[in-house]
Amino acid sequence: MESKRKEKGFTLVEMIIVIAIIGILATLLVPSIMHFVKKARLTAAIGDAKVIKSAVESSLIDRLTQADGDLTNAFNKILYLDKNKKQIESVGAFTSFSWYNYRKKINQSNKSAKVDKVIAGALEGEFSEQWDTGAQVNPLKYNNASMNCAKYLKDNNTNFALVLVYNRSGSVRMMQIYRKGILVTYVNGEFIGNMDTNSHFVGSASWGTIYTDVGREAPDVVKDYSLKNGQIKDDGTSGNWY
Repeated sequence: MESKRKEKGFTLVEMIIVIAIIGILATLLVPSIMHFVKKARLTAAIGDAKVIKSAVESSLIDRLTQADGDLTNAFNKILYLDKNKKQIESVGAFTSFSWYNYRKKINQSNKSAKVDKVIAGALEGEFSEQWDTGAQVNPLKYNNASMNCAKYLKDNNTNFALVLVYNRSGSVRMMQIYRKGILVTYVNGEFIGNMDTNSHFVGSASWGTIYTDVGREAPDVVKDYSLKNGQIKDDGTSGNWY
């Protein structure tokens, strides 16, 4: 007689045990994987921000060293250096709104136009295939949890938002860039990532909030800095900026 081989499948109990083990492993592994993915996305976003800062500063410094005073009027934004708003510094600023104006050839005769051209050219050279044309709204208006970065992109049908504040030497004083759900801020020599869904631009609030928004204590050197919602206009008077 030929012996018959008996094939045996999984019992219900065995299947339950296997599923339970898979569930436990998933519980243990998924948070680690998600943390790795989150960290990788943040690292990539900070890498992009570093490229932008380097490109802008290189172009600005090169242009400013060649200038014969024709760019002085571009530094018409006010940066307060203390909480009493007594100490001020004149700075320049460029946003995704500035980039939009440059591409659409709007407001090309204002004080900042020459510097805007330098910065826009640097950005075009690095990201010409990856960026939309910007938007007709200054992102600094989106400066609270309800008017946040994600809402800016949605409201203005764009894929990025950018704020650059630079000084007379061509160095970036502060930069905020929001793209792919991540707000990266450069301030006080470091890059700070914020992946909160309600992340927003600093607007005219203290730069200390950049740190407190990510649960950190702001260093004394910049915690009271704030960018005024105003500028010195072409006629010498003061007016709104964003």
